[in-house]
Amino acid sequence: MAFYTDISLVYDDLFPVSPEQRALFDSLMDGGGARSVVDCGCGTGSQLQPFAVAGLSCFGFDPDPSLVAIARRKLAAYPKTRVETGSFADLTRLVPFSSDLLMCLGNSVVHVPQDDAARFFADAAGALSRSGTMLLQVLNYERLLREGVTDLPMIRASEGTVEFRRKYEWEGDRRVLFRTSLRFAGADEPRIVRNEIPLYPIYPEEMWEMLTNAGFGEIRFYGDFARSEFSPGSEALVCLARKG
Repeated sequence: MAFYTDISLVYDDLFPVSPEQRALFDSLMDGGGARSVVDCGCGTGSQLQPFAVAGLSCFGFDPDPSLVAIARRKLAAYPKTRVETGSFADLTRLVPFSSDLLMCLGNSVVHVPQDDAARFFADAAGALSRSGTMLLQVLNYERLLREGVTDLPMIRASEGTVEFRRKYEWEGDRRVLFRTSLRFAGADEPRIVRNEIPLYPIYPEEMWEMLTNAGFGEIRFYGDFARSEFSPGSEALVCLARKG
């Protein structure tokens, strides 16, 4: 799709890896003892790169070929890193080995229906080592639904020459239409690429139940990557779940 081809060119500017993310990644390598990592929905590979730089065995996959191509170029210097095209349903085929850490960030898991997400969590538990950890990040849909949020904050990048506008159109509490507009400033007129896709919200209690049913024992919710306490007003839901 043209939208994904265009957004891939500015993806890292729109969604940079934050210092808080890097600090969390470091803690998972140092204190958490992760030596192998799988990134499900890896995008351009930026969140996998810190692990590759540290010499870990890394594998990433994403359904969009444009993003995968960028990730492969970015991570080509790391021989223990591989990136493939694939969806959440392909996890068991793509990852026939045990991993210490499995990540699914960037609100990616809500791109599939809730039943598919539950199956993905079960597959993820099977793909992890005996004491492996899963790192998840989604928006706090409980807050968004309660407050009737329809407009997400606009993101500017590339010194203001790129604008990414995002809107939600709720279709009940189980599905939301995600409308986006990507605006590129030009010498004459701006170029605008519009897209819309369905998203399938997962609420905090629902995620807890899915993870528990999948075989995760120690589950912790945070409000951001700095591991602030999660509350009903948190913008994000960051989860660390350990098999047990």
